[in-house]
Amino acid sequence: MKRTTFMLTLAFTLAVCSLTGCGKVGSGSQNGTINNADTSALTTASVSSESASTIVATLADKTEAASVELSGGSSDTLTEKQALDAIKNYCFSRNPDLKGMVESGEYNIYWDVSTNEANEIVVLYRTYTATQTRYYIDPVSGETYVTELVPGIIDEEQRTEEKLNVRDYLS
Repeated sequence: MKRTTFMLTLAFTLAVCSLTGCGKVGSGSQNGTINNADTSALTTASVSSESASTIVATLADKTEAASVELSGGSSDTLTEKQALDAIKNYCFSRNPDLKGMVESGEYNIYWDVSTNEANEIVVLYRTYTATQTRYYIDPVSGETYVTELVPGIIDEEQRTEEKLNVRDYLS
């Protein structure tokens, strides 16, 4: 919905800007006559006005189709659930004993997923040692960088050198 609104606003803004730039009639002439440059600008403005409404309608149709595609899951953009599952798979592949630890219920291990203001998917993994590892995922490319915070030891989130592509860990 936000994408549709953004695309329509962008198309409308472009149409208005193109019309505003062409609206100077008779600015370089005297006695109200219009020179050739201004006439072509008026013609362009008229054509642009008609084209702009066609473009806006076309963009609305394409944006709506793109929205349907995104919600249908056929897009290449990762969902929060896909990112969460991929990070779990990544963690289990790096620590084969982790799955048993999670299933035992004896350890305080959990994952949480959200989307931040930069539209990155953020997966928080709380390890059995209380380390908070955050995976910042680009939902389009799958590229991921990692930060760690260890309460009482490292009280600020610090970026690690660990990088991965979560698409490699999708099931």
